[in-house]
Amino acid sequence: MMKRIFGLCILLPQLLHAQLPEKKYPQGYFRNPMNVPIQLAGNYGELRPNHFHAGLDIKTQQQENLPVHAAADGYVSRIGVSHTGYGNILYITHPNGYTTTYGHLNRFFPALEQYVKQQQYAKESWAIDLQIPPDKFPVKKGDFVAWSGNTGGSAGPHVHFEIRSTKTEHPLNPLLFGFDIPDTKAPEVYRIAFYDMEKSVYDQAPIILPVKKVNGEYVTTQPVVSLKASQVGLALNAVDRMSNAPNSYGIYEVVMFDRDVPNTGFQIDDIGFDESRYINAHTDYKTKKSGGPWLQLIFAVPGNKLNIYKDVQGDGVIDLSDGQLHPVKLLVKDAYGNSSTVKLSLQHKGETTPEPVCANTMYAESSNIFENNQVEFFLEENSLYDQICFNYAELPAAAGAYSATYKLHTPLVPVHNNFSLHIKPNREIPARLENKIVMVREGLGETVAAARKENGWYAAEFRELGNFRLVADTLAPKITALGGVRNGAVLSRASKLSFAFSDASGIKSYRAELDGKWLLFSRKSNVITYTFDEHCPKGKHTLKLSVTDIAGNVAEQTITFTR
Repeated sequence: MMKRIFGLCILLPQLLHAQLPEKKYPQGYFRNPMNVPIQLAGNYGELRPNHFHAGLDIKTQQQENLPVHAAADGYVSRIGVSHTGYGNILYITHPNGYTTTYGHLNRFFPALEQYVKQQQYAKESWAIDLQIPPDKFPVKKGDFVAWSGNTGGSAGPHVHFEIRSTKTEHPLNPLLFGFDIPDTKAPEVYRIAFYDMEKSVYDQAPIILPVKKVNGEYVTTQPVVSLKASQVGLALNAVDRMSNAPNSYGIYEVVMFDRDVPNTGFQIDDIGFDESRYINAHTDYKTKKSGGPWLQLIFAVPGNKLNIYKDVQGDGVIDLSDGQLHPVKLLVKDAYGNSSTVKLSLQHKGETTPEPVCANTMYAESSNIFENNQVEFFLEENSLYDQICFNYAELPAAAGAYSATYKLHTPLVPVHNNFSLHIKPNREIPARLENKIVMVREGLGETVAAARKENGWYAAEFRELGNFRLVADTLAPKITALGGVRNGAVLSRASKLSFAFSDASGIKSYRAELDGKWLLFSRKSNVITYTFDEHCPKGKHTLKLSVTDIAGNVAEQTITFTR
């Protein structure tokens, strides 16, 4: 008998670490895409607004135009060019079932750069998404494929690197593929939050308690946490660290134990782009948007369709109804197996506060409609993550608006899918303005959408709740020439043409023509640039630039210059 007990004691740590499935990815197949040691500005699964970070942000020593190399044999299968997201991005498909991507690049290798440029001129579009035949640009492991940069939605020089399943196109966690990045640091845990599981996460303020490290383990600052709720769910605020960089990163795995019995957990891996917005269900959106910390829920709310949760012998609910002391443990890991342990004791005391009666409940797993004589909208099934007691109010009209301001609940509640909102004007809109109406949403920032007239109403699409109104936008965008560019200029020594534009509602499109022919201007934020090439030979030229906003207002600027 003693031998059995002793054997169990030896195996117990291994059993506790093996409650969630271990991922089996090829180790050492992919090389570092850079020639500098990998230091990360961001890792896979890091929490970002409305999405999980889908790869590794590799630092490029605070500079651009470092060489980028193919991580393994394969072929260039796709190219993307955009002023948002990954900017200039290159995809390499490999024979082992994976595809690597390289984002925020400045330029591709010369032959590919020329091919992309030809396609852009053929389509008369700088922004482009190209599928490339397998035999067009084959590459070997280590081949030079691009120069690093800072394009797209990048805040500083780096390379965004992903490993995707070619079949599903889901980004996978690259740190599970055996890259040589020194990491002996365990995740750091700062706070634990507690939720009443008999209420919606949006109808309560969680109890948030700090933790401290004592003898190598994190514990709550009070020995026993007394809770009125009898059915409790937990969330944690934690980050990971690495040995060779000061940044904070996202954690990989959490397992929760109730009285030493594994209950549930999650692993941050294999999240598709169509699923990434469920970060707003995985985290406490309301707390974060109210200025609080990121809190990752260790349970799935009703409308959360992420596949990262691994129920073991529970579903994330801790039943405290017996009134007894419940020792709870959290095992928090990074992708390299470094782990931290959080220990706390929970007990149910007092009476649960009953939920107030709600006149208009909207549910997570059903369609929801709201309509009256002035405003109506429809939330399709699974647009909400948890039920809400919908709150509506009609507020006074803002100066110059063509409708009252309608309060549709609160922007502190996330919406997963786009919804169509209809508003009826409360005063007559002149015929000349009917195609200039936009819908403005306010609340945690402002969003403006073009509105279309439908049977006396105006309709627009949104993905956030808040306060909405109709206004007319008659102002054309503003265009500003940069770098000494002006009408009649001699630009024989210049290397480029640049213009900035701005608009209150937002830019829809732009077009540049040189001597009547479309000209390739790249875009970074609201600045567009043309670098002189064979499309602008020496001599006198006329450049015409037009910029259109979402309300259809057009600004034009024409200049002549000499090369």
